Amino acid sequence: MELDRVAADITGDLKEVVFVGGYAAIKYGVERMTHDMDLALATPIAEAEFEKLGYGVFIEGGKRVVRTRHGIKIDIYTKDVSGIPVPQIFETAVTIRAAHSEVRIMCLEGLLLAKMRAGRPQDNDDIRRLCRLHGKEIRWELVEKMAKGLESTQLRGYVKALTFAGVSRGRRACSGC
Repeated sequence: MELDRVAADITGDLKEVVFVGGYAAIKYGVERMTHDMDLALATPIAEAEFEKLGYGVFIEGGKRVVRTRHGIKIDIYTKDVSGIPVPQIFETAVTIRAAHSEVRIMCLEGLLLAKMRAGRPQDNDDIRRLCRLHGKEIRWELVEKMAKGLESTQLRGYVKALTFAGVSRGRRACSGC
């Protein structure tokens, strides 16, 4: 199923949701695949509520897993995403159009910091691509509010190394914005 349709359906079902992770990176123009949808919820939802919406709640590998009506796995964050508090994620989220609906994605600055903290190979690839596409548009004052320790300096180093003249495409140039 098309990811934009899945995101629109999830937003319609769960209401107060911000997409983070792979889907957000894709919407900022990163060409990649994702097999799940990572999202922040303003308010936790009980298992019975998910089931009432037609979602499945399962135990897979010893962990509670939620799947949409279409079988797409969703990873849900209700406290923080890589140390960024969910209320801050909602305050700084970007609204985009997806499948004729409005959905919200994590701001570029939060996404970069979350991916830096996660540090997995796919996250590192996403950081490189995001810096090349949008490095000149980063709101450094927002990074400073979200960053811990030397993260802002580290991110500035990445951006300096990876941002090329003429590649950056404008703040609202993410696909679907």
